[in-house]
Amino acid sequence: MLNRKYFPFERNSYYFGKLLTAKDFEAEQRYFNDKRRFLNRLTGADGILSGLGVIRADDASVVIQAGCALDASGREIVAPETRVVKLSTIEGFAQLTSSCAYLGISYQETPADRVYAVMAQEGAGEDSYNRVREGYKLTLLDEALVARVPQPIDEFIDRQVIYSDGDIEVAQYLPRYLPLGSSINLRVELRKIGPGAEEYSFCYELAAPNFEDAEGNRSIQVGLDHVKLACGDCKVLNYILTPEPHVWSGGGSVAVTITDFAVQRSGEVFNLNQNIELLIKPVNSGLEEFCLAHLYSKSMDKLLEESYDERLWIAKIDLIRQDEQVIIDSVAPPPFGQYTYNAQQLMLLRRLEQYYPDSAAPRTYGAPAPAQPPESYQPEAQAAVRDTACGVFELGIGLGHDQKETIFSDEIMHGLGKGPVYVQVGVEYISSAGPGEEVSEILLGDVDLFADADGNARDERVYNLSAAIKVLPERGTFIVGLRLHETTGLISLRIRWYAFRLGEIDKQLKPAHGGERYILINPDTIVLPPKGTAHISPVFINMPTEACNFRLVDAEGGHIDQSGVYTAPAKEGVYEIRVEAISDPSIYTHAFAIVSQKKKEE
Repeated sequence: MLNRKYFPFERNSYYFGKLLTAKDFEAEQRYFNDKRRFLNRLTGADGILSGLGVIRADDASVVIQAGCALDASGREIVAPETRVVKLSTIEGFAQLTSSCAYLGISYQETPADRVYAVMAQEGAGEDSYNRVREGYKLTLLDEALVARVPQPIDEFIDRQVIYSDGDIEVAQYLPRYLPLGSSINLRVELRKIGPGAEEYSFCYELAAPNFEDAEGNRSIQVGLDHVKLACGDCKVLNYILTPEPHVWSGGGSVAVTITDFAVQRSGEVFNLNQNIELLIKPVNSGLEEFCLAHLYSKSMDKLLEESYDERLWIAKIDLIRQDEQVIIDSVAPPPFGQYTYNAQQLMLLRRLEQYYPDSAAPRTYGAPAPAQPPESYQPEAQAAVRDTACGVFELGIGLGHDQKETIFSDEIMHGLGKGPVYVQVGVEYISSAGPGEEVSEILLGDVDLFADADGNARDERVYNLSAAIKVLPERGTFIVGLRLHETTGLISLRIRWYAFRLGEIDKQLKPAHGGERYILINPDTIVLPPKGTAHISPVFINMPTEACNFRLVDAEGGHIDQSGVYTAPAKEGVYEIRVEAISDPSIYTHAFAIVSQKKKEE
């Protein structure tokens, strides 16, 4: 039965003396088939359940193993026995034009057991069929004509093909969502999809200003050098990115940008002259909670009405063409990893985890065999210890707030772990500088010092308030308390906070004794106008003067060269500069650049 509509569910109602016709028996079959396929569609998904492996038999034939699968309509595709099939007998073979073809399998019904129907509807004495045999049909299609099959994981993982030329493909996999308190894994694949073997190199920069990799970098250099690949080979890189704590309080998506992509093959270099921006949406719930809520929120009619290809692609076949002859070169497993896991398999995996407690291999549901580990360098999957953090939050005060009351924030996690930290807060004021452009100012400390041009009164946009911070070292959090000395018409204040691990501050203030080597920046805070320049001069304690590595923590914080000359960006703000000793990067310190338009006016 080729029916693809599940509704309405109607079954026969039997009563004594009812006349049953062919239509009634067909309705009986349709009811049970639709119910079963309906459940298959919603609970089993589509994919291979067992077997259906494809093996090269000779130059012209393949072996298709017995197996079972579910198609996108929930129908069972069953190959009851292993058989040898010549490619030339498969539908679509004559239309192949390339050296790579995909082998597909789909559900098929054929009439069987021909009989003579005495009471045929269209006239007596016509032949009919006593049975309908359920089976399968094989199809061959050129690789270029096969669209990638959407997978359920695509709703959560953004697959971005950065480069593809029919010979190799560079694809990046990045989560679309950021669960609360979670890091993310950036996965990059270099895959050889064309025939032959060759050496390849590629590189690009991933600008992630709201994330840090295992080494504390916010700009990640991604790439492989001189990797030799044969057809079907794949090299994988993984980078663990740790988000800044403030991303969950901002309310919007955070962006990462792919820039400066280049690939080299056969001595030729190809550059991608465009940037690719990807968005990651922070969510205020854990991974499992968010994933289940997202899936359960989808409407059933939308799921069932989606268009889909009812073929399952069970093999990729590389061909060698010699004049009119086509020879099978190799056969690869299902190209899209169309497998369906059942409850028994998942339960077995859970039970096996009890016997492999130290296994670090990630689960890769959706493919039967994990990719080979890369031979090149792969960053360690662990977060670096951070010494500074910053963030912003809205503190609700209520309309017409009584200035005698103290307002307290919720408990805020600074992300530096347990232990003593120093926290400073200020009020962020945002004003319009023109159509579509905003300017922000952050005031910390005694706001009365910021008077108008005549020095008589405070700027009317600046609110007179007192602030205090309560740090909870054992919890890795802090609480902000504010008291307004004047009634305002606001219902909330935008609070910007900065946190520093005390060990880092001690490194700046430690006296020169004990023989420990360290670096100081004097002064460690500079104020300059937008586009202004300043020279950062390190002071070496208990160690000879040497070259240093200067690095901006914020990718948008301007520019600093390796001689220490810093050029401020056009945007106002507070930017952090990290200074490391070349001989020993564990010896480092920080400086802060305050970029202010008022400095330019002075």
